[in-house]
Amino acid sequence: MIKHNPQRLQQLQDKIGYRFKDISLLRKALTHSSFAYEVKDYELEDNERLEFLGDGILDFVIADALYKKISYKDEGFLSKTRAMIVCEATLSDIAAELELGSFLLFGKGEMATNGAVKASNLANAMEALFAAIYLDDGFDTARKVIINVMNKSINDALEGRLIYDYKSKLLEIVQTKEFSGQTLSFEIISEEGPVHNRVFTAQAILNEIVVGQGCGKSKKQAEQEAARDAIRNNGVVPHQ
Repeated sequence: MIKHNPQRLQQLQDKIGYRFKDISLLRKALTHSSFAYEVKDYELEDNERLEFLGDGILDFVIADALYKKISYKDEGFLSKTRAMIVCEATLSDIAAELELGSFLLFGKGEMATNGAVKASNLANAMEALFAAIYLDDGFDTARKVIINVMNKSINDALEGRLIYDYKSKLLEIVQTKEFSGQTLSFEIISEEGPVHNRVFTAQAILNEIVVGQGCGKSKKQAEQEAARDAIRNNGVVPHQ
């Protein structure tokens, strides 16, 4: 049976602050369906069922945390805030900080289309990881890890610092006095994969300088990811 590198698994456990009793659960959480399909090892399970379970666990943990943290907001605010915290963009950001993509097993086709940096793959793997912890040591432990890993995102959401539309935000930043007279543009630099599963790569360009790059299943999504990269990870554009 194919296994992940034990040293790499230990590195990830160090990052999340949790040691698995049953390491097979962690391996499963880190196995993309494309890898399981290509290997065709009947003992090897992918992370899709864990993702389903983790989605429900995460929703409840964040709802519970928000309910206990703020008593002066109504149901509408709580629902909107939870949605921002558990959305694909937020989860993929957290996964990127953990370098989760480098721990995942992908099939050759998925790797060829930048699977390790796709927001959907990263977000799904985060949910699968939370479910694996729940199955390994129960709800209380899973809740503690989730809150620890997502605490900054929770606070950012409550203080209005989480962003959905990165492209508009980047355009807003460039229109400030600090960037007066500078021109922002987006360029699709590659298209890969079959027609039904196309992956686009875009760059955000400020005065002919590449300040961000991102991938997505549409040109629009790729541009959003490039804008997010510019805002959060590139020194040319100030962090917000």
